[in-house]
Amino acid sequence: MKKLALAAMLLASTAAYAADEELPPVAAPPPARVTVAPQIYGPPPIGWVYGPYMQCADPPRCSMGMVNVPADGLNVRVAPNGPPVMSLVNGTLLMPLRQEGDWMLVAAGCDLTPTFAWSWTAGVPLNRCWVYF
Repeated sequence: MKKLALAAMLLASTAAYAADEELPPVAAPPPARVTVAPQIYGPPPIGWVYGPYMQCADPPRCSMGMVNVPADGLNVRVAPNGPPVMSLVNGTLLMPLRQEGDWMLVAAGCDLTPTFAWSWTAGVPLNRCWVYF
């Protein structure tokens, strides 16, 4: 008996709509999901370096360069003449991606590994190419 009374209350409490009444608005379907894959044309850039300190000063003519600087390392910056984020020892391979004036956007030409030393001039970690045995 209790179940019957409960069912009757439930049916009475639901709103019933007549044929001439408007139904409540229906939510629009969600938009179609779009996934955009980035266009990757090569290795990811690590930052900007000062071009004259690389042995490849003309990117269209060479596809690989090497760090050659008379200091602890070559600073890699977030933007041309921006703040340094790391430094690379002499002999580190770099691939030039783009050039803006004397500054070059580069990608690492090898797997980079820390030397556990810091650049004295910029106060950033000093990295080198990993050597596989």
